[in-house]
Amino acid sequence: MPAYFPLFVNLSEKKFVVFGAGKIAARRVSGLLRYGAAVTVIAPKTGADMRALLSGNPGRLLIKERAYLPGELKHRQADYVLAATDNSKVNAAIVQECRNRKIPVNNASDSTQCDFYFPALVERDQLVVGVVSTDGNHKKTARFCKRLRSLEGLADEEE
Repeated sequence: MPAYFPLFVNLSEKKFVVFGAGKIAARRVSGLLRYGAAVTVIAPKTGADMRALLSGNPGRLLIKERAYLPGELKHRQADYVLAATDNSKVNAAIVQECRNRKIPVNNASDSTQCDFYFPALVERDQLVVGVVSTDGNHKKTARFCKRLRSLEGLADEEE
């Protein structure tokens, strides 16, 4: 697995295209919206979690209920893409199109096809910590973040 450098990026007005509208997509879209991104979600069906995000983010979240169409990124402005459909072949096709167009992409179903990761976030006391595991162990990451969240007075200590 290649080494990924943790980089915090200003997402204000960055355009994300997300293919898929399940629980993983909704969780990631929620974070993107919280940090100022403009998101277009393309999926044949939209779950309740994604619809709830739509009502709370008018003008920054657009949902198109249809399937991915090969070649559609040619005419669509996208700074980043998330392939989070329930079909690994569709996700791989999205990744290939992004690579051809030099658009950074994350394949939610295959970490080997990711140009960037979505870290687990710990947000408290005006601090943001992003956590990923170098071995892809999501349970270990979740346990570590739970421990971080339980710590008291992180921002109150002297440096």
